[in-house]
Amino acid sequence: MALLKIDDFRAAAERDLEFVRETRYLNGAVKVGIADDVHVLHFKEGKLTQITGDSVPDDQCKIVVRGTRDHWTNMLAAKPKPFYQCLQSTAVKHGLKLSVTNETFAYLPALNRMMSLMRDVANRGAR
Repeated sequence: MALLKIDDFRAAAERDLEFVRETRYLNGAVKVGIADDVHVLHFKEGKLTQITGDSVPDDQCKIVVRGTRDHWTNMLAAKPKPFYQCLQSTAVKHGLKLSVTNETFAYLPALNRMMSLMRDVANRGAR
C-alpha cells in the first residue's frame, strides 16, 4: 500500500504559494523514492509540469531522495519523532539518502516545504 497519494500531493503543491515560490527557478527532475514507490517530479522554469514513475536515471536528476518504508512512515507521521521532521535530519541521523548536489542545498526550503505538504496530504482525514 502506498504511503502517499502522489496525485493529492501534486494538487497541494501546485496551489501552495510557498512551494511555488521556493521552486521558482528549478529546472530538471527531482526523484523521490518513498519505499518501493518512486516518483520523479519534473520542473520547468520553476513550474511542476508532471510527475512520472522511475523514468529518469539518478545521475540525470537534480535532486534524489530515497528512503525505506520505515523512514517515510516516521517522516509522514502527523507529529514526527525527533530527527524525522525534515529530510536533512533524517539523512544525517537515520540514513535517508539525500543527494549532495548544488541544487539540493539551493532548494532546501523547497524540499522542506515539500516534506510539510507530503505530511499534510498523508494525514488528511486522520485529524
